Amino acid sequence: MKKIIVFGLALLLATSIIAQSDVTNKTTGSQKQFSVQLGLSAGATLYANGNDHSPYYSKYGFQLQIPLMANWQLSSHWKLSAGLRYDFCWMPLYYAVEPAGTVIDNFEEHGLRINQTPTTGTQKAYAFNSYVGIPIELKWYPNSERKNLFFIGLDFFAGYAVTQWFDISTVTHITDDNWSWDGYNRDTFNAMNPWKMELGLTFSTDLIGLVHGIRFFTNILPTYKDPDSGEKIYMTGITMFL
Repeated sequence: MKKIIVFGLALLLATSIIAQSDVTNKTTGSQKQFSVQLGLSAGATLYANGNDHSPYYSKYGFQLQIPLMANWQLSSHWKLSAGLRYDFCWMPLYYAVEPAGTVIDNFEEHGLRINQTPTTGTQKAYAFNSYVGIPIELKWYPNSERKNLFFIGLDFFAGYAVTQWFDISTVTHITDDNWSWDGYNRDTFNAMNPWKMELGLTFSTDLIGLVHGIRFFTNILPTYKDPDSGEKIYMTGITMFL
């Protein structure tokens, strides 16, 4: 049942919804030169973290984005957009992890660590991060008459984290047939880099059918830096839009 709920949620959140309102226009003929757009988009994200030997590694996740964009139609083939955007990121961590607060070899750990034998303690964790920042995007339309037919977009996003936490579920092993679930504990760690700088490349067309857009993205700055090992984990992935 849980897998069905997760799958249905992923399908729902992979749907891209665009709602726009042109509040100011300057036109030359029928070509709009300037417009303001309020959008809402969500996409399933694959390979949410590129380092598979870290407790912060995640195979998938999703992002919800709410952009308020000003658009300038530079020509019949080029459009420049800039504005303000809110990003929400959710990622289930791949490994069974536990918060590190114990002293090992006279050294206290401060981040997350992989639980190699998860018969007791933490079993699962979910990362929740959200950012507010400035996006800039340049789009190229090969067909100036039918802009939705196909376009390529190159974008850059610079943002700062406004929320960052982990929800950690703990399961305590009492006997072989008796387990006690302690519920979710919300905690924050000093492993996250509050600054986000992301590069994205989008291909979009109405000819494919169900999936009409795909975006490749990568972070220039590391998403996490393990406070003990100093290991840097970068977020990179693919977002598909329906």
